[in-house]
Amino acid sequence: MKHQIAQILNRKIVADDTVAKLVRIMCLIASLFVLSLSLWKLARLDLGESQLFLGFLLAPITPMLLIILGLVLPGAIAPKSA
Repeated sequence: MKHQIAQILNRKIVADDTVAKLVRIMCLIASLFVLSLSLWKLARLDLGESQLFLGFLLAPITPMLLIILGLVLPGAIAPKSA
């Protein structure tokens, strides 16, 4: 009984390549959403010149990290077989 359960749980529903592509697309979409939302919020706030400069300088950092994650994570999900 335990052996059958282990076999069922070890089955793959989706191929690793498909998951890697999906992760890459999701990270790209999330980075675009975060960037547009952060710039929109910065534009709506009543900030001084230096605060606005720092905000526009720091706003793209999280989207860049999401893009890097989208590039690196698929390699960990679907490693190339030698």
